Amino acid sequence: MRDNALWIILQRLRTPLIVIIVTYAIAILGMVLIPGLTDEGEVYHLTFFDAFYFISYTASTIGFGETPYEFTYSQRLWVVICIYLTVIGWFYTIGALVSVISDKTLKHELMKGRFRRHVNKLKSDFIIILGYNYVNSEVIKRLTSAGIEVVLVDHDIDKIHLFQLEESSMGVPVMVGNALFTATLENAGIHSPYCKAVISHFYKEDKNLRIAVLIRFLNENVNVITKATLRDTMTSLLDTDIAKVENPFEIFAKRFDIALTAPHILTLENWIYKNSDLADEASFLPQGRYIICGYGRLGKVIKEKLDKHGMDYIIIDEKGIGSKEMIKNETFIRANADDKEVLLNAGIESASVLVAGTQNDIDNISILITARKLNPELYVIARENTMKEISIFEATNANWLFMIEKILINKTSLQLSQPLKHAFLKRILYQDEEWGTSLVNLLKAQLGTNPQLLHLIINEDKAFAIHQALKEGESIGLNILLKSLEDWENYHKAIPLFLKRNGDEFLLPCDEFLEIGDEILFACDSLSREDIEIIALNVYDLHYVRTGEEKQNWLWRKLFG
Repeated sequence: MRDNALWIILQRLRTPLIVIIVTYAIAILGMVLIPGLTDEGEVYHLTFFDAFYFISYTASTIGFGETPYEFTYSQRLWVVICIYLTVIGWFYTIGALVSVISDKTLKHELMKGRFRRHVNKLKSDFIIILGYNYVNSEVIKRLTSAGIEVVLVDHDIDKIHLFQLEESSMGVPVMVGNALFTATLENAGIHSPYCKAVISHFYKEDKNLRIAVLIRFLNENVNVITKATLRDTMTSLLDTDIAKVENPFEIFAKRFDIALTAPHILTLENWIYKNSDLADEASFLPQGRYIICGYGRLGKVIKEKLDKHGMDYIIIDEKGIGSKEMIKNETFIRANADDKEVLLNAGIESASVLVAGTQNDIDNISILITARKLNPELYVIARENTMKEISIFEATNANWLFMIEKILINKTSLQLSQPLKHAFLKRILYQDEEWGTSLVNLLKAQLGTNPQLLHLIINEDKAFAIHQALKEGESIGLNILLKSLEDWENYHKAIPLFLKRNGDEFLLPCDEFLEIGDEILFACDSLSREDIEIIALNVYDLHYVRTGEEKQNWLWRKLFG
């Protein structure tokens, strides 16, 4: 690939270099042709090397004096002409050089060259992140803290400079470029065998669709993780199966549905995302009338869930986009929800839940405050469109904040940095309240309110001892990993939560026999975590928990056997 930066430098400095060469050539030629006198009065001519040497230090204003003899008046006259000639040439060249160095195109090409070299040197899995915004900034922090390499591309140089001021930017290659162009994706390493995923969270969803299609043709082995909230975009992405689609409104709708039927599942989800621990009280969403302020994407998915459960609601939206059936059944009010009288007419004083779900954060805060004055016992769900206003929303004491950006951050970072936890979370979202309550109580009873999660892979690197035993045809049950190293007849406190094997997934596997390649998720404390890792790796400890006997090594046998 041609070095564009070098090409720009050569192209821009071509004329200045010619000027320098010509002025030096004229000055040197004159010094050679003009005769001088030796100390004995004999005529001599400077050699080309002597002339070049003299002009070099004279033109650069160093000035070592006349050499090899004092000059005649003819030579001195020519030197005066040379001084002005070469200084003018140098001024012109230096000006051109400064202009080239400050040229935006050259800076862009130099950055691109460094970026390309950095990406080519990556010999471990990495993620391409397209566009710098709050969501991607937080995702980068979480991925890099998990030891995952990332590269960043954005079309705005100012955003790139802003990112480089962050601590998380250390070691992250960046490039200014338009992600909609194939060349930009190729420079970012889309063809690299180490490129595992591309994150595209652009606000304009047609960009996300275009990028997903491009990447499908450039490297179909790369996963595309993208945001889509519009029905047409989602349909195109899902029908063609070219990306993992994240729709924060659908994600919240699922959580809303769970909160109506299985709140302990949400407790587990918040624990996995580290939003809270298991001590949080799980409670069902209140029964009674729901007042939905704003009938946009959020209002529509909440209405669908309320209809599913046959619950009472009324919608307030000043745009008047409710269906004729809704207006006829008096479940839709065309008005500004931030109006005391409108809320009173909607039954705010006897309502159970208010959803402040407009696309304007200030309107949502105002609606929330007005509603709470009219009904202090009201359960409030508030939509926050940008994390910039999070401190204000937290001050309102809303019961549940729907934060689009936080949902995207949590989901994207979890599925890339901890895929087994993400797979476990997806499975438990479809369990019922009885299952969720049972698991939460079990975890709290054995491990406390904030257990750790351990991802163990049965391979040579993470579980050497078990891997070797399985290769030799031995049968090892999962319960072996739960035995205590202090007393092999007892068990430590860890709880197996999830098993992934050859694409199949199992919840709470307790009596499975292990196979090479198994991935197991445990809930544990620090002591049980250490036991599991040691048993999996160390052949002597594995032998002890299987037999109750210490395995003798070759030195012991040689000395005492």
